[in-house]
Amino acid sequence: PDLGKAAAQGQLDKGADVIYAAAGLAGSGSIEAAAAADKWAIGVDSDQYNQAGLASYKEHILTSVTKDVSDSVFNLIKSVKDGKPQSGEIRYGLAQDGVGLSESNPEYKKMTDVIAAVNEAKKNIVDGKITVKTAP
Repeated sequence: PDLGKAAAQGQLDKGADVIYAAAGLAGSGSIEAAAAADKWAIGVDSDQYNQAGLASYKEHILTSVTKDVSDSVFNLIKSVKDGKPQSGEIRYGLAQDGVGLSESNPEYKKMTDVIAAVNEAKKNIVDGKITVKTAP
């Protein structure tokens, strides 16, 4: 968390308005730094707006980029139970709602133009109209 906080602080010092850190526990530090600067943070992996350990910063967590790990684990267990175990690489992307944005913060829900743009981009990605790079 200390390294994430320091990295976020460096971005904030250079004028960032929103901090997103896909960095495990370091993300908690980046959320803390964003809150201290009265800026927005975007959580990662699960809905960090509702995490007890981040409750004192929640009003600064606009949304979180989430992974639906529970459905993927459920589907794996079900495949074994059904006698047809999944194998190989299984991806749960936008088309399967395996990733998304949390909507817990009421401020996020007010950003209807942003939500519409995100939903349009998602549709275009799923439909193949937009190709997302998978390598830098």
